[in-house]
Amino acid sequence: MHLGDLIPIAVAGRLDAARFGRIWEISQRGARAPESEGSRMAQLSHHGALTLRRCERPASRVSFDFVAEWNRAIVSRVASGGQVSWCYPVSDHFECADSPAQSVKAELLEIDTSPHLALATALPGHATTVIEFDHVPLGRELAVGAGLHNVWLRKSGKGTVNLRVLVQGHELGRIQAGSLTGWTLGKFDTSALAGQSESVRFEITVDDPTARYFGFAAEARS
Repeated sequence: MHLGDLIPIAVAGRLDAARFGRIWEISQRGARAPESEGSRMAQLSHHGALTLRRCERPASRVSFDFVAEWNRAIVSRVASGGQVSWCYPVSDHFECADSPAQSVKAELLEIDTSPHLALATALPGHATTVIEFDHVPLGRELAVGAGLHNVWLRKSGKGTVNLRVLVQGHELGRIQAGSLTGWTLGKFDTSALAGQSESVRFEITVDDPTARYFGFAAEARS
């Protein structure tokens, strides 16, 4: 009620808390926030039923934020037969020629009843959505979070979305998103490529596209 207007959208919709070196935590009845785990408590005070903590810890250095740099992406749909349909930037989103209603854009989503700023799209069942970035300055890890938007769509649909993460054509790993998975975070080791600029590719498929609105965020960081 008192602090909401002071929190920027980029912070409220964060991938996770790794980039923040200082975390303020307001809690009651002994609860603790998972974001403050492993941090040093620098300040503690009590205010009636509430406890206020200031937590300090080393912050990760983000070398590339894929959502913030959304307009640098190369977006396409690849059909099962290999035919490629390109998507082109239009104002604040990418519009795909084969399915204009299924645009790709940076958007604030509701995933697992929490806000997440993500690259979002409705998914066609007949093709793979490909989002690729060239010359990404890599750090020691690639952090990727993903999930499904809108509680009513999660109740309506049953399809599973698969996100495949590749660097220079080599798969680092995959994340699955379903109606009950919430915001799933994967951390992929890129320490062997730290300091280099490489291509990063995200491939998204779904077995049943009905009521599936998918979003993901990613950061290259050390």
